[in-house]
Amino acid sequence: MKIGIAVLLSCLVVCIRGLESQSHIKISNNGYQLLVVAVHDSVPDDPALLQKLKGVITKASKVLYTATRKRAYFRKVFFLLPNSWANKPEYKPSTSVSISGADIIFSAPRATRRSFSYTRSYAGCGQPGFHVQLLTDVLSNSHPLAQSTPEKYLVHEFATLRYGVFQEYPSPGENEFYFSTTFGRLDPVRCTVGLRGIIKNAQGFCLFTSIDPDTGEFPPGCAYIPYPYRAAGTASMMDHQYVREIQDFCDDDHTQGHYSHNVEPPNRHNRLCSHRSTWDVISNTPDFQGNANPPTTLSDSQLAPQFIIFRAPSRRRRRLAVILDSPKEFHKRLRLHQAVDHFLGDGFDDDTKVAIIHDDVTNGRGTRMRGRRSATVKSSLQNLHDSVDPSALPSRIRAGIEVLKKKNSTKEGMEFHLILISCNNQTVLEEGNIQKMVDFGITPHFYNCEENRMKNIEETIKQQGGLVEIKSHRSIFSALQRLSEKLHGDEKNLSVQLVNENLELAGEGTHQTYLPVDESLHGELVVRLHYTTAPPSVSVIAPNGSACGYTATNHKLRYIKISSFVTENEHGKWSVAITNKTPYHESIHLLVVLKSQSTEDEVPIRTNAWVKVFHEHSPPRVGVYAEVMYGGHPVVNANVSAHVYHRERKVASLALRDTGGGFDIMKHDGIYSNSFTEMDAHGIHYVEVTVKDSLNNLEIHKTYEIPIPTEQDKGEPGHVPMPDYHTERVRLKHGLRRSTSTGQFHIDQRWDLVGNPDPYPPARVIDLQIDGVDRKERRVTLSWTAPGSNLDTGTASSYEIRYQTNGTALVHEPTAAWLVTDDMIVGTSGGPRGAGQTEHVTVQFPPSLKWVAVMLRAVDENNNKGEFSNMMTTFFEL
Repeated sequence: MKIGIAVLLSCLVVCIRGLESQSHIKISNNGYQLLVVAVHDSVPDDPALLQKLKGVITKASKVLYTATRKRAYFRKVFFLLPNSWANKPEYKPSTSVSISGADIIFSAPRATRRSFSYTRSYAGCGQPGFHVQLLTDVLSNSHPLAQSTPEKYLVHEFATLRYGVFQEYPSPGENEFYFSTTFGRLDPVRCTVGLRGIIKNAQGFCLFTSIDPDTGEFPPGCAYIPYPYRAAGTASMMDHQYVREIQDFCDDDHTQGHYSHNVEPPNRHNRLCSHRSTWDVISNTPDFQGNANPPTTLSDSQLAPQFIIFRAPSRRRRRLAVILDSPKEFHKRLRLHQAVDHFLGDGFDDDTKVAIIHDDVTNGRGTRMRGRRSATVKSSLQNLHDSVDPSALPSRIRAGIEVLKKKNSTKEGMEFHLILISCNNQTVLEEGNIQKMVDFGITPHFYNCEENRMKNIEETIKQQGGLVEIKSHRSIFSALQRLSEKLHGDEKNLSVQLVNENLELAGEGTHQTYLPVDESLHGELVVRLHYTTAPPSVSVIAPNGSACGYTATNHKLRYIKISSFVTENEHGKWSVAITNKTPYHESIHLLVVLKSQSTEDEVPIRTNAWVKVFHEHSPPRVGVYAEVMYGGHPVVNANVSAHVYHRERKVASLALRDTGGGFDIMKHDGIYSNSFTEMDAHGIHYVEVTVKDSLNNLEIHKTYEIPIPTEQDKGEPGHVPMPDYHTERVRLKHGLRRSTSTGQFHIDQRWDLVGNPDPYPPARVIDLQIDGVDRKERRVTLSWTAPGSNLDTGTASSYEIRYQTNGTALVHEPTAAWLVTDDMIVGTSGGPRGAGQTEHVTVQFPPSLKWVAVMLRAVDENNNKGEFSNMMTTFFEL
């Protein structure tokens, strides 16, 4: 049986190095399998730590089983140890398991990483995150997040990772108290009122009588500290989970004596999840929805996970069989060979061996492994005039498998990859060849520039860890850059792509671009100019005015390569000038990369991008995301643009924002987001992302946890406050330039592109705040990040503001609450403002109110209404 490979691989969800999760975790019969727990190479070799991790995860499996009401536990766990740890016979060699695909990562504090524990998430309520990053000190009994129960803290973070629920205690910098309309007083931010504790500062206990009636706040320094035991109730695992009695997630059970979810506190979970309980969110995720994985009774021994330990190789020996099914058009074939030359020549170390297969394999050419820069490899790529017979492709695929089989070895770090690049609509893959690749540990990868798709065996390819790129020929360099990033995983010296542009130069025309080379870059700067007919003139000028160094020209593959080593004195604004020396039009591709030479404490700023389609909405919603990170630290205030393509046509350009509103769930976390709503055609789409910033207002936010000693009060149990954090803001001096791309996504018939001209309402506001209160005049100033008319794009037409004296009633029935009328608005910021900007509105409430709860939603020009925002409360009289 034969299956069309161009169609077979196209629907695969592509894994991207960095944020787009490469996790393979799945649940079956209540047990989570393929959970990868990695130890970062910053952690010194410590067999005792490994044993402790096993013990913590074993206990966490039981905690998870109880918290999910007997629905889930950890069945099979993979450990990945760094190659800096001594090898042992029981450790398996790892090539397919990498830290970039880990679900939980344990690390030591490091200058280039955030020095606190957190879960990296981006998609919001009910959506999985990327990974849990934990410092090894959370395993200590004295750490305030764990407090002798690291297994409960692990489940707390796993719930954010897997289920998309969030902490129910205050985030750093947020108020620890809110006004409760239920009690008519300030109350600590917590999930249930059954979580008991004390309120105190350095001077002693803080009484409710000490609240300032003007500011509505406790005296300075007052904090809420839960008791380590004595809680009334068993929830919530997302709120001070270390308390002894806590074992459940908050739910909506209002049975007398049961402490249910408190909808009022302005914690992160309520803000992002529309004030739903954590259990309501969790029980409606795919793991449990529709009675999937129903409750089952298991013994402690059955809940104990199976552990399999891998160790990262000391060196990676890659063997690549590159099969070229080149396009018939010469200019497309030329670009393909230019891109592969760059991919092999500049993207791998000398341990990599390559076989190029692109013509009749019966003549024996290209069917042996060679050095990536060997004369044979270069000759194969320079052979642009061979007649390519698409019908011979199956035999070339078989030849690629055979050459990889010959080199199959048990040496440490051996990897085998079959890379098929096809631009002819006739490629086929024999089903038996898929099984051969599985049997011999060969990972397939596929790039198709004809943009076809089929779903039938994509899961088989996905399980082998393969990458699929379905893009037009104009994006071949982007596709191979993503493949290079995937194959290199978390290797420190992976090249950084600064520019990837297709240029059209008129006869005797000149293109000049200014290139900021920022201070995080150290290594060899490479400028490659790929032309089609005649070589242009090119000059590269360093910030000190000197011309860039070494130049090489490949006339057969038609490119010019200029390289120069960047020292600290050469950070700043470089310029690249390209002149077409002929009177004819010329298509040119400009690629600028830096071959990084980073150290443990100095890494380059990197950019990664991805797309997520939210199919739970109708029509589905498309979020576009990019991260800009210095190691684990976010780069904020960047100018990030996304350009959406359908085939070779640009459909839309979007400004991605890190403002903490709409699709961007957290401000200044280094993840820039927006929604794509301008669909005008069905089929494959992809996104190219650029970071262009020369205004020097960029900052790296380096955040560190401030250690807090345990307090011990006489006659009372230990009271341990939550940890605090310090953020160091480091300004970039020379601007920033980066380029990257996403995998493909498909616009199918679920999008009605004709019948509904305005299918998207404004996005939900997730950051409604109270900026000020005039208690005497009963005036409240509200602020929030403006959504658009279509999710996060455009400008909303108006806002509907609702208020109540009972916060719970407002959450459950907002449209039944009072409406803020125009005559109650006594001040605005001149809105509605464009998406991503900050709105300000001052409302004068009726004099009869002692307190108020407020929510709002945006409305577009066609009266499409968004979801109601998070709720805020305040008081006028105590």
